[in-house]
Amino acid sequence: MEYIFEVEDGVGIVTLNRPERLNAITWDLARDLVALFRDIREQDEVRVIVLTGAGRAFCSGGDAGWLSGGDARGIPGLSDVPLERYQRKTPAGPIADFAKMIVEVDKPVIAALTGPVMGAGLAFALACDRRFADGTVRMSAAMVRLGFAPDCGITWLLPRVTSLSTALMMVETGRILEADECLRQGLVDELVDEGEALGAALAYARELAAGPSVAVDLARRFVHKALTSTLDEMLDYEAVAATMSAHTADAREGTSAFVEKRKPKFEGR
Repeated sequence: MEYIFEVEDGVGIVTLNRPERLNAITWDLARDLVALFRDIREQDEVRVIVLTGAGRAFCSGGDAGWLSGGDARGIPGLSDVPLERYQRKTPAGPIADFAKMIVEVDKPVIAALTGPVMGAGLAFALACDRRFADGTVRMSAAMVRLGFAPDCGITWLLPRVTSLSTALMMVETGRILEADECLRQGLVDELVDEGEALGAALAYARELAAGPSVAVDLARRFVHKALTSTLDEMLDYEAVAATMSAHTADAREGTSAFVEKRKPKFEGR
């Protein structure tokens, strides 16, 4: 299996499992991951997701065999393999869809990063809510290094996570940023000791999983909505979210615990 999915303490752990290829993404793997995240969206027992990679990499980007045009799956302009209509319209297909699905899964997604985080892998990491990395991390918007324009939503994600000038530098040069620079530029939220990224991500994920999940998910949804909305629109959206969350069992538990001066015990419903 090219990915592993496990659930522990309300946290779904999704591990890209192609360590011999530095977890390079393929068309089929991306399609499977999109399907998995659609399924997770409706799994109440999964309140938070951690996304990571097996071995010494998070994801090195698109699989070289496919990108070079030498794979059974064609690529526009580089191979003579017939392309289906879907791929003609969206060359990156499910690889781009997966970056979008990380946002649309409607639950917090936390990235645990080691080693190369390149190309599409960088897009996946940036789409996550928070990024924990160790000192082996190296990030690059690598598409331009191969002569490709950026894809997988990376031009939307980068300037929202880092500065505009850094985003432009990364997509224009494909420069590889080492771990310390990734932290300085805001591409990584927390830099931990080597080998500790997954543990740090899981600790944070468990903290979120113990919270009022409906309220957490709505808060996440509306922060993303705010990126393309006005203040007046967000005040209306927040009013709707407050009304929705007020009808949850967790809201009753949270207010009771506040009055009784005790720690609340949320159940995610």
